[in-house]
Amino acid sequence: MKVFVAALLGVFLSTAVWAANWRTVDAHAMNAPATVEDSLPHLVQYLTEPYASDEEKKARVILAWIVSHIDYDNYKARTALLPVLRYSTPTGEGRGDIFDTRVGLCGDIADLYQRMAGLAGLDSVVVEGIAGYNLKRTDVEKKRHAWNAVKINGQWRLLDPTWAMRGDYKVFSDITTEARHELELKRREQNPIKTKKVRPNRSVDDRWFFTDPKEMAETHFPNNNRWQLLPVPKSIATFLN
Repeated sequence: MKVFVAALLGVFLSTAVWAANWRTVDAHAMNAPATVEDSLPHLVQYLTEPYASDEEKKARVILAWIVSHIDYDNYKARTALLPVLRYSTPTGEGRGDIFDTRVGLCGDIADLYQRMAGLAGLDSVVVEGIAGYNLKRTDVEKKRHAWNAVKINGQWRLLDPTWAMRGDYKVFSDITTEARHELELKRREQNPIKTKKVRPNRSVDDRWFFTDPKEMAETHFPNNNRWQLLPVPKSIATFLN
């Protein structure tokens, strides 16, 4: 019993230390002033400047900014068979871009993370596949998802910016038509002060930042087995069982 209690206490303390390590980083992201959000490069420069030599904190501050400033498009999520939104222009910015509208699906969110990571000097990829709990074969088309891998000190690590959004992050739940959806996107573009404000009810769900590959493999199955980051990748049959 004493061994069990000691082990439980150890897990609790390590979790508390992990959370404390990121508290200042997350606050820096959440409190980014509007004046640095005139462009994505300017924003990334501001976010990562205190962590120039710390790749872990660079990866975290980018995630924390996304969690506290980006919404999930519940209207598009309901039309699950539509292609993942890809509004970005070759420069990464422009009309309809997630950086302007602050709303998108998992693919947009993962794409934004990759772009920001690249500007911060980090290697990152968008990982596409399926994700969910207790999935069956009939769920495969409905549960398409995108997340990221980022190289930290020479080692690839996994994170899911969409699943890391803890709090009220879904918008457009009451929209029922594409025309209305487009109108709301235009309103967001035309009202940057309101659109770009921080979402104070958000926090990072640490389970989806630098997730252990074995744990990630319980809920995420990438199209490319490489991004399982496991010595022996799972098969799709094993994942679905």
